[in-house]
Amino acid sequence: MRTILVALATLAIAAFAGLGSAWYMTRGEPPFGAVRAGPWAAWPDIGSPVIDPYARAIVARTGALPLGAGEGLELHAVHDSEGRPLDGACVYAVRGAVPSARAWTLTVYDAAGGLPPNETGRNGFTSFELLRDADGMAEIVLSRGVRPGNWLMLPPTEGVHLVLRLYGAPLAAVSGVVEAAALPAIDRLACP
Repeated sequence: MRTILVALATLAIAAFAGLGSAWYMTRGEPPFGAVRAGPWAAWPDIGSPVIDPYARAIVARTGALPLGAGEGLELHAVHDSEGRPLDGACVYAVRGAVPSARAWTLTVYDAAGGLPPNETGRNGFTSFELLRDADGMAEIVLSRGVRPGNWLMLPPTEGVHLVLRLYGAPLAAVSGVVEAAALPAIDRLACP
C-alpha cells in the first residue's frame, strides 16, 4: 500500500511540475529567438518553418496569426525608450524613422493582448493614413485624452502593448537585423 501511495505522489508531483512548467513557458513572449532594438522586440523565426517548439505552443495557445517569413516583421513594445513600462495613464509620442517597408501599421493592445474598446473605435494607424509634416515625418500621440493630429486612445490600464508590423520589408529587416535608430522612439511626454 505504501509503495502505491509513493508512486501516486510521484506521478502527481511529476504531472504538476510538467504541466506547470509548460504553462509558465507558454504564457507570454516566446522565451527564445528575440531580437531587440530599443523598446522594440521581434521574433523573426515565428512565422518560418524553423519556429522553436515554445513559440509554436504560444502561437497555438493564443491563436495568433504570425506574419510569414516572406511577408514582413512584427515588432512588439511594452516599454518606452527609457525602459519604463507603458502605462495607459501617461502620454507618449511614437516618432522617428520606420524601416523601409511597402506598408506598416501601429496598433495599441491592452495587457491581455486584446484590442481595447474605446469611444473612437480606432486602435491603430496604417502608414497610408497618417498626417505628415513638410519633411514627410509623422508623430503619433498616445494618450487617454483627445489630442490633435495623429492620436490613438490608450486603454485605462497599466499594461499597454504596441505592435508595429512591417509589410514587404527588406530581407535584412525580416531576418531581424534592424538597428534601434531605424525604429521609431517611444517617448514619454507626461505622466501623472
